Amino acid sequence: MKAAIFYGKRNLKVEDVSLPVLKEGEILVKVEACGICGTDIHIFNGEEGSAKVTPPIVLGHEFCGTVIDTKSKLFNVGDKVSIDPNIYCGVCRFCRSGRPQLCENLTALGVNINGGFAEYAVVPEKQAIKFDNIDFAEAALAEPLACCLHGLEKIKIFPTDKVLIIGFGPIGLIMLELVKMYGADNIFGYEVDEFRKNVAKDYGVKAIVDEDCSEESFDVVIECAGTKESIEMAFKKLGKGGRVLVFSVPSPTVATEICPFEMFRKEAQIFWSFVNPFTQKLAIELLQQGKINLKHVITHKISLDELLEALSKKFENQLKVIVQP
Repeated sequence: MKAAIFYGKRNLKVEDVSLPVLKEGEILVKVEACGICGTDIHIFNGEEGSAKVTPPIVLGHEFCGTVIDTKSKLFNVGDKVSIDPNIYCGVCRFCRSGRPQLCENLTALGVNINGGFAEYAVVPEKQAIKFDNIDFAEAALAEPLACCLHGLEKIKIFPTDKVLIIGFGPIGLIMLELVKMYGADNIFGYEVDEFRKNVAKDYGVKAIVDEDCSEESFDVVIECAGTKESIEMAFKKLGKGGRVLVFSVPSPTVATEICPFEMFRKEAQIFWSFVNPFTQKLAIELLQQGKINLKHVITHKISLDELLEALSKKFENQLKVIVQP
């Protein structure tokens, strides 16, 4: 089979490798679609703070496909499956206290274990979720959608909220769809890229604000850009009694300035969010029921041979790129 093997910083090669051998409790999935995540790009660039990987490895953790072989009693050949990449140990203190996302032994398909940038992938049965009535490209977005759901569970969205979303890459646009689904329609955005501004406007943002705009008080601020400036802006724009979700993954070298007195005066609620505990099935159900549509987030569909170009962010107006091996 063909697989994109990551050998180290900016070193990735598409090669022919042997088809994996199944063990009990595993399924062999023909990968139909695999999204490129910011984490993949961080790993590819060898950036400090990116997930720890041990090359050689097949990256790609946002994937779905069709079962073509099985040693599982839960799945049959022909089943369409979405893959939850995050594997928890189930026995550490965090897993036993209902916080598996903080698992002390967390591993992930496409990060520590071969993932979806290949024609086929071996998947433990407990990581697969059956689905139907969704095209594969959109089903590949279930994992980032699940991560966003986990974040929004923390801050709660109410129909009366005035919301600011900072950054309209794929995550910011997914957040926009979820905020609308929860009933809020007083939604503002901040973005510097003209293409992304226009997409956000087309899909429900009331207005794009500038850093010094008069719209300085929001009930909810969702930060999705990951820069010093965007994080500081999130705290600056938060109103009294507001909730801020720092959802981005900033570089570990980024240091921000926050005025504790201002946060005290506002009685601000501040949240961070990590991965997707217990939310991938909900993400699939929302897509299946048509409660949320993410097709517009996908700007490119490519082959494995084009993966290197996509990881280098060379495509014009690039949002979510889907690899179709």
